[in-house]
Amino acid sequence: MLSRFMPDFLIGSISFVLHVVNTLFWVIPIFILAFIKLLLPFVWLKPSLDSLLNASASSWISVNQLIIKLTKPIEWNIDLPQNLSTKDWYLVVANHQSWVDILVLQSIFNKKIPFIKFFLKQQLMWVPFLGVAWWALDFPFMKRYSKSYIKKNPHKKGQDFETTKKACESLRRSLFQL
Repeated sequence: MLSRFMPDFLIGSISFVLHVVNTLFWVIPIFILAFIKLLLPFVWLKPSLDSLLNASASSWISVNQLIIKLTKPIEWNIDLPQNLSTKDWYLVVANHQSWVDILVLQSIFNKKIPFIKFFLKQQLMWVPFLGVAWWALDFPFMKRYSKSYIKKNPHKKGQDFETTKKACESLRRSLFQL
């Protein structure tokens, strides 16, 4: 819409500001829920908190989609199976090229499948605002070791695989809570 009468640099600036404001807006309820999740780690409370966290994250994505439609509408040409469900888990494999991949995947699958959980490098936990949100949303954090580190510390070999197995088991359990 805006792209019809505004220069690209202005549209890009407006889009950036709107995405930042949207992220900061939705991080507030996610932080509150994350704080509750940290202080009240009762097993029976986790499904309710996770549902609220995922709903907040899905709303964040929905507003991101509106921002994109407003600033630079994209014509999507995507073939998805018609029987996708929010009651089933899916493994989405993507050749991650840039941060835009995340926005695209979230836009495509938002409210069609359960909220997407990305496997993240452990260092990303320290990203301001988002690190806590990713933790609260149960994104698995992976600690990767170099070959030279593993050579010096052989007991660390396969630890990323074990982390992956634990994350998948946790996601499988949360499927039964849907």
